[in-house]
Amino acid sequence: MPDSFEEVDHTADLGLRVHAESLEGLFRQSALGLASLLTDPEAVGSAERTVIELRGIDLEELLVAWLNELLYRFESERLLLTAFPELLIKREDQEYRLLATGTGGRWDPQRHPPGAPVKAATYHGLAIAPTTDGSFAVTLIFDT
Repeated sequence: MPDSFEEVDHTADLGLRVHAESLEGLFRQSALGLASLLTDPEAVGSAERTVIELRGIDLEELLVAWLNELLYRFESERLLLTAFPELLIKREDQEYRLLATGTGGRWDPQRHPPGAPVKAATYHGLAIAPTTDGSFAVTLIFDT
């Protein structure tokens, strides 16, 4: 199965089911799924480039920090990151580290369609699980 995401029903909030062949792919697809909830990612473009570095005590904490960092940049800078040509996850000294280069564009409410009012990624039922074929899957719930 190729790397993918799909929206799932969840009472009062938004959910995504994400599947990928690697952890990096899972984080990449989670970010792309979030971007698709916020607006049409293809309409925003890719003129901006930024680097993100995060740490977490486990993969779930790292994933929530990743998504909330992307939300913060969208809310504070109107920067919607839509591609991640470089994304690396490493385990170092009892924690995980993410280093990513993202590209995207500035969201303009006059030119780009508004999406869902996503407030935050949550830990609700969050568990990154390896599948029987060696890939990874996760269900994400976002507060709206």
